[in-house]
Amino acid sequence: MVLKTYQDWWAAQESAYSGADPNGAQVRIYSSGTALGNILTSLQSLHDAKMVMNGKPVLSPVVQSVDLNSNPQRAVIEDCVDVSGWHQVDAADGSNKDAPQRLTRYPAQVVLLVKGSIWTVFEFNRETGRTC
Repeated sequence: MVLKTYQDWWAAQESAYSGADPNGAQVRIYSSGTALGNILTSLQSLHDAKMVMNGKPVLSPVVQSVDLNSNPQRAVIEDCVDVSGWHQVDAADGSNKDAPQRLTRYPAQVVLLVKGSIWTVFEFNRETGRTC
């Protein structure tokens, strides 16, 4: 269930960032805490810059731990996120607007918590100083 939530969270981001769900309605289902706040901030920045994301990231998630006895229940996922096929583009003409020195592969640690009775992505911490 933890991996499915994480994968659904990414699918919701893809939809939101592509412009199909500009207010992040689906993202709100799968995330909370700092993860949700960061996405909503990024969505607003993209919208203000009149850009969207095109393509999709490639994920390699591995569940590192699940603690069903903590309150709230907690899980940690490690991932190597490859965004080389996911690009910032101009919303009007589709021209590529990627930053010239962007990091295209990075390790990430993801913390999921149970909110109510549903797993949500609470923290998404990427390591920008190295690749994977």
